[in-house]
Amino acid sequence: MITTILFDLDNTLILFDEAKFFKAYINKVAPIMSDLASPHTLWRIILNATKAVLHNNGKLTNKEIFFQAFIKDLGGQTQEIWNRFQYFYENEFDHLKAQVIVNKGVSEIFSALAQTNMKIVIASNPFWPLIAMEKRMSWAGLDKKLVHLITHLENMHFCKPRLEYYQEICTKIKEKPEDCLMVGDDPVNDMVAGKLGMKTFLITDSKRIIKTQLRTISNKIRFGWQKGLVKPDYSGSLVQFQNILPEL
Repeated sequence: MITTILFDLDNTLILFDEAKFFKAYINKVAPIMSDLASPHTLWRIILNATKAVLHNNGKLTNKEIFFQAFIKDLGGQTQEIWNRFQYFYENEFDHLKAQVIVNKGVSEIFSALAQTNMKIVIASNPFWPLIAMEKRMSWAGLDKKLVHLITHLENMHFCKPRLEYYQEICTKIKEKPEDCLMVGDDPVNDMVAGKLGMKTFLITDSKRIIKTQLRTISNKIRFGWQKGLVKPDYSGSLVQFQNILPEL
């Protein structure tokens, strides 16, 4: 019996081209860091720090790993850099909303789930701080009060596609993997949850709606992790996922 549904966010609930989105991201965050690094250098440092988070062994939070790598490359104090990022997310990040499209069916699905006792997890790869995750959820029209858990930079110790990421979620929400369903667009990051015993639903909207190379940044970060793909239990659009909700 499915008690919990995990939703990926990027190109599952909100759709966008990664390369265009992160170019716009750097253009917005670079002025806040201009005394420390050029936009090109800043992007390289952020990418390297994100890769470091992917290899987190669980002893530290993802935030701690990210800033260890970030400060090593950039210099400066962790709190000072964190404060700059916080300012950016509070004041500039919402400008990037123009880069995303809300996927069809999001509102209907979450309205339906609100009438059930199912737990909802926003299981986006925890490279983002909570403030950024809440902003991105708001772009999709999601009420954070309906969500049992949001995975983010500060509260997680692993990342997709590591199975430890999904196990950490199960531990936090006190549910067994076999009672969970992972819904996401990424055959690597999201469908790997099936190896832990979760049911999986591969969302195909991004291929149809966004006509460019969707995962150019993701593939750079996770180079070498694409082996052993898991066949999803279900596959289709987000609207088609809505149709199987009564079965669950």
